[in-house]
Amino acid sequence: MKTLALALATTALAATAASAASIAEFDLNGDRFVSFQEATSVNPKVERQEFRSIDVNRDNRLSSVELQAPGVEAILDRGKGGTAGVRSVADISGGAFVSEGQLTAAYPGLKGHEFDIIDTNNDGRVSSTEIYASAAQSILSEHDNGGGILVSLNSVDTDGSGFATLAELQVAYPGTSANDLRTFDVNRDGRIAFNEFYAPAAVEILGRNK
Repeated sequence: MKTLALALATTALAATAASAASIAEFDLNGDRFVSFQEATSVNPKVERQEFRSIDVNRDNRLSSVELQAPGVEAILDRGKGGTAGVRSVADISGGAFVSEGQLTAAYPGLKGHEFDIIDTNNDGRVSSTEIYASAAQSILSEHDNGGGILVSLNSVDTDGSGFATLAELQVAYPGTSANDLRTFDVNRDGRIAFNEFYAPAAVEILGRNK
C-alpha cells in the first residue's frame, strides 16, 4: 500500500510540476493565472474562441487545473514547433465549434466513426480541446489535404477581415488567378470565407499554386 501511495503521490507531483511550468511560461504578472492577453503575448496565434474553450469556469483566466486538460497544451503552443500545421477550429468553421460536415470538408475521407472518436463528449460537434487531442491529431493527419498544402486562413487574411481576397491569396499561393478565385468563390462575393477556403475544389487549386 505504501508503494502504491508513493507512486500516486509521485504522479500527482509530476502533473503539478508540469502545470506549474505551463503557468510559469504564460503567467506574465505572477498571479498564478493566465489571462487571454498573457496567452496571446506569449503566442499571438492563440484565438479568443480557443481560450474560451479552455476557460471552463468562465472567469476569463486559466488556472493550473484548466491548463492540465487534454488538448490545452497543443492549443497554447499552436504554431510553435511540432504544432505548426495544426488547424484551429476557427480556421475550419469560423466559430467556436466544428460540425461533422465542416470537419469532413476540411479533411476529405474522414469517416463517421472517426468523427465519433474525435467528438469525445458526443455532442455532435468538435471543440478546440477535442480537435487538438492526440487521438484527433493522429486521425486528422491521415486525411490532411496534400500533406499540409493549406496554411491557416488567418495567416492569409492579413487585414483581419475574416476573409481572403485574391491579393491576399496570391501572397501565399502566387499562381492563383482571378479565374481560380471564381471557381471556389461559391457565393460570388469576390472573397473567400472559411468554408470556401477548405472546400475540396479550393484545396486542389491552391495546392497547384503553392
